[in-house]
Parts: sequence; structure tokens; C-alpha cells
Amino acid sequence: MDAVAVIDIKDSIVVRAVAGKRNEYQAVESRILKDGEITPLAAAAAFYEKLGIRKIYIADLDAILGDTNNIKMIKKIKNEYPDLEIILDAAFDRNNSPIPYLEEFLDYAVIATETIKNLSFLNELKDYKAKIIISMDLKTGSLIHNIQKWQNKTLKNIVNEIKKLGFQNFIILDLANVGTASGISKYIRELKIEFPELNLITGGGVKDYRDIKKLKRLQFSGVLIASAFHNGSLGEKEVRLIEADDILYQIAWCITGAGHLLRESIDQIEELLAENSKLKIDIYLSKAGLEVLKIYKFYQRLENLGCQIYKDNSASSPIIGKIYKGYYDVLVSAPTTSNTTAKFVLGISDTLVSNLLAHAGKTKLPVVVLPTDIDQNLVSAAPGKEVDVFPREIDLKNTEKLSQLADTSVISEPKEVKSCLKKFF
Repeated sequence: MDAVAVIDIKDSIVVRAVAGKRNEYQAVESRILKDGEITPLAAAAAFYEKLGIRKIYIADLDAILGDTNNIKMIKKIKNEYPDLEIILDAAFDRNNSPIPYLEEFLDYAVIATETIKNLSFLNELKDYKAKIIISMDLKTGSLIHNIQKWQNKTLKNIVNEIKKLGFQNFIILDLANVGTASGISKYIRELKIEFPELNLITGGGVKDYRDIKKLKRLQFSGVLIASAFHNGSLGEKEVRLIEADDILYQIAWCITGAGHLLRESIDQIEELLAENSKLKIDIYLSKAGLEVLKIYKFYQRLENLGCQIYKDNSASSPIIGKIYKGYYDVLVSAPTTSNTTAKFVLGISDTLVSNLLAHAGKTKLPVVVLPTDIDQNLVSAAPGKEVDVFPREIDLKNTEKLSQLADTSVISEPKEVKSCLKKFF
């Protein structure tokens, strides 16, 4: 999946698009651009050099609105960054053919349904189908177009008609969502399910990685991103994550200082990774969790799984920002000591793991907890032997309270994690 940065040009500067109201677009404000540097080249340079972007979509609004065009500026971008693929929407039609630009410098030309008057123009582009992307802009679900025979046709019927002409590349977005951080429209996702064989790019309303995960799992070819790059919601790390073919699901797995069910929890991590090649598990260890892993001689085994391991060595736990970026689908805490359980129930967050649990609740991230104190009488594994454990009444009450917390599932053994994950993947 490609992370496609968007550059909207109006009056020869980069503007911020909001809800398709082109006459109201204002100069972009951006964290990745220097003050005053809002030229198309400056934006392309920031996307390329700071975020690692290798594909950009340019909407030449001056050309679309019929005033002039910015082809010279766009060619300059290509000259400066030859390996940066450019998708250009410049109101191409029979009187403004994209063929000369495709033959000279352009990677992809956008043919917009709002621009063309009939489908015969598409036949003239048959030799360039691989470089043509059909753009279908919608406004609250209604296709913007000027083709009479489409008046009473559904979006699916129109897509199918264009598909029969041999075109496979589409951009479909709802202008009402552009720049609003409101997420991708459900009916656009359903369209990909209807046409899995097509190369669909979408966008408009992307807030953070959570919105993009849904598209990635449906195998969209790309996602158009502008505002989320400029405001910092998505950065270089997220670009790499979007384009990583080997990651579709992510779990944050916490391990606290309990020997009880520790081996079985590691067994479950190992099993999940073996069964799902697209799954990434990040391990978060409390200070006691690290100590106990080493006492039980399990730490090396955990390292051998190839997971990223985070240790409790920062009071503010800045790594928790990954939760707010939408990286994870679920947080698992297994095993969870009575100490961490009590903190979770009481809302105390003074360690790495208790911080994760607290912020998972604040972001409505689903949580699966395996508390160690689940029965009145337990036989627990200790180094070199087994011991009897008799949880206190308060420990058992806290375990009971866990299940009353929102978005929290309580399990009694590690192998139950797998069945819980079916709800989130």
C-alpha cells in the first residue's frame, strides 16, 4: 500500500483542501514546511526528504478551475526528484490531452469524471491505460460528473462500465470528508470489497493510522494524505508502517512480575506469531516483569521471538504515544499481577504497564487481561518447584472489578487470547 502525499495548488501555492469548497481553500499551515515556504517544490521536498514519500498526488486547481496551469512547477519537482512518482490531476480532457506529459515526464495522469463530457475520450487513451487513473469525486455519496447517461446509474454500475473499457486504476474519495479528519466513508470501503481486482486509491478524512489500517486490510493500493502529514498526526514512522507489506495487525503485550502463567503466556505469543505472518507483537515489561523473566530464565526465549521489547525506564513513558497514533489493535496484559490489577482498577498509572492500561482506556483501545489471582486456591510455578497460592479477598474482588471496565475482557488462561483476538482482527 502506498502512502500518497497530496499537494493542492491554487494561485501557484500549496493550499489546504477542506470539504471540496475550492473557492475557500487557504494557504496551507504545516509543521513540516518552513514558514513562508509553501511552494509546490517546497512541499514535495518536505514529503520526500522528511517523510520518505515516493509518490505524490498533485491537484492543479488553477487548471481545474480553468484559470491557468502549473505544469512548469510540476516538471521542476520531477527534475529535482526523478524517483518521486507524480500523479497529476490538471483537468485533462480531449482539449487538454495528458499524452504529451506522459511521454515527457509524468508518471500517472488523472482523468476525472467531473471533467470529461463522455467516455469516448477514454478510448483515445487505450495505449496508456497503465498510466491512467480514473478519478471519481463524490459529494456525500453522489458522484460528481457531466455525463448524461449516468444520471440514474449507481456508483457500482459506473465503475463497472469504466472497468469494461480496460481501466484498472481508480481514485475514489468523498470531497465532503477532505481535510475534516472524519475518516474514510464506509461505502468507499464497500466498493473495494465489490471490486477486489481493481487498484483503488482513496483518502479524505484520514486522522491517523487507525483509519488507514482498515484500508490496508482491504488491500487498497494507496491512501491520499495531506492534513495528517501537515499537522503531525502521521510522520515518517507511520509512512513506513503504511507501506510495510508484512504488518497488518499489531498487539501491545504487557508482562508483569508474575511467575504464574508466565511460561504459558510466552507460549501463546510464540504460537500467535507462528500462525500469523502479518502480525507484529510489541512486548512491554514492568520492572518486576523483567526481573521475573530473568529469574525464570525466560528472557532469552522472549528475545528470540524477534519482538520489539520495551522496558520500564522512563517515568513519563513516551513510547505510549504509539497508542495515540493508532498502531495497536488490542492491548494484552498477561500475566498480570495483583499489584497491576489493583492499579488498573483504581486508575493508578505510575509504571509503564499501568500507564499503557490507563491510556488504552482513554483511547478506547480494547484490553485483554489475564490476572494471576483468579481462584481462591492456585498452584503456581516457582523456579524449580510449584507452590500453593491463596489470593486475598481484595485480590479476588479486584479481578472481579476488571470485567466491569469498559472495553476490557478478562481471561483465565493465556490460550483464551486467541479467541479474544477474533473480535478485533
